[in-house]
Formats: sequence, structure tokens, C-alpha cells
Amino acid sequence: MAFARQGALLVLAARSEERLAQVESEVRDLGSDVLSVPTDVTSPEAVTALVDAAVSRFGRIDVLVNNAGIGMVGRVESAAFEDNARQTMQASLFGMINVTQRVLPVFRRQGSGAIVNMSSVMGRKAFARFGSYAIVMHGVSAFSDSLRQEVADSGIRVSVIYPALTATDLLREAKEAQMPPPFRHMTPLPANEVARAVVAAVRQGKRRVVLPRMANMLLLGEALSPRIGDLIATALTKRRIARLLRMSSGKTYHETIASHPG
Repeated sequence: MAFARQGALLVLAARSEERLAQVESEVRDLGSDVLSVPTDVTSPEAVTALVDAAVSRFGRIDVLVNNAGIGMVGRVESAAFEDNARQTMQASLFGMINVTQRVLPVFRRQGSGAIVNMSSVMGRKAFARFGSYAIVMHGVSAFSDSLRQEVADSGIRVSVIYPALTATDLLREAKEAQMPPPFRHMTPLPANEVARAVVAAVRQGKRRVVLPRMANMLLLGEALSPRIGDLIATALTKRRIARLLRMSSGKTYHETIASHPG
């Protein structure tokens, strides 16, 4: 919606036709032209059709936002861990690679373009029980850093967004009891706040954006020493500390999601 409010022409892609129709209606209400294409980003053929449809409709592509993905919660010792990691890798990383590889030729012909890849704070610092997700988010971070250097002289810019827990459907299926303590009481970022950060990253050519800013403290601690990073992560399990850092000041993730049925 943030791009629609800026007057952008949008191409929406997702697996759910019902969800696409809903978002398309909201975009049209804002006065923007929009094309919706039901797409499984893990299918090269489907992604090729998506890119072809976008170029056919609008003549060019200026911004690619890679935001498809899933997240699962579970211990490394869980029998499901390996399968969870594979599923997350397929949807969140290989799907991103599929789309990026098929959009890059369009950008190169144009001599310009912006790619925004959605990672997570866990793409820089993993948390307990989020191993399968963090593995993939670290992969997104590395992929983005490598790509940014490869296209540096081609007029193509690459940004990575590292949001903390956000009020999206990513973990809707995870039971609250499965979540590690910091995430049970953490107040999620509003999705529109993250969306505005994406628009700003494109406009300003930012390479990396961490949300909220307070999360930079965790990442700085991790960069200085894994011991410091772990101490900060452990401190966040205490609700009073999370409150002091304004990371637990309202509804929890599950309370927020429950008030917005999927």
C-alpha cells in the first residue's frame, strides 16, 4: 500500500488468489493501476509468466520487492527441523532467487532498477527455536550482499530490510507456547511501518535498514562478540527489560494477529 500511496503502478504476486483480489481492491481504492498474477515463486515457469505479464502491461519494471516466504518455530533437536529448514529455504530463498534472476535481464536492458529483499533481524542474529528461519534469513542477507556488488556498475540498486517481529501472517500457525520468551511478549511492528521503510530504502538508495532502530543495539552487540549478542537476547526474555526498550509496549504478536483474521 505504501507504494500505491506514492502513485506507483503495482504488480502483485502471491499464491492465494483470494488474498490477491482483496489487496488489489484496496490498491484500486487508492487510485493506483494494478495487475494481480497468482504465482508460486518456487516455479521458474510461473515466475517467467509473471515477469512477462508485468512488462507486457506496464512496459518496464522499476522496483522489485521480494517478500514471499514462510517461518516455522522449533528446536534443532525436533524431528521436523530439517524438513522445516528445507521448506523455508525453498519458499523464502530459492523463490527470491527465481524472481530476481528473471527480473535482472529487464533491469539490465533498462539500465536501472531497484531490488528490495526482505530479511529479518534474525538474518543477522539467530534466536532459539528459530533456527530453520534464521538459517534462511542469513542466506537472504548473503545473497543480497553478493548481488549488490555484482550489479554495482549497472544502475541496479539492492536493499535489504531487517525488521524485528512484524504483524504479518508469517507465524500465524505457530502456537504461542511454541514461541521463545522474547517473542511471546514482544509487540510486533506494524506492517505499514515496514512498508514505509521499504519505500524510503528505494528512494534513498539505502543498502540496509534495521527496524526498529533499537534492534541495532542487539546487532552491534553480536558484531562485537557473540557472548554480548547472547546476553542481550537473554535480557530480552525479561518483559520488563523489553518494555524499557519499547519492544513490549502493547499487544503481543498473537493478540495482534487474532484481531486481524487471515
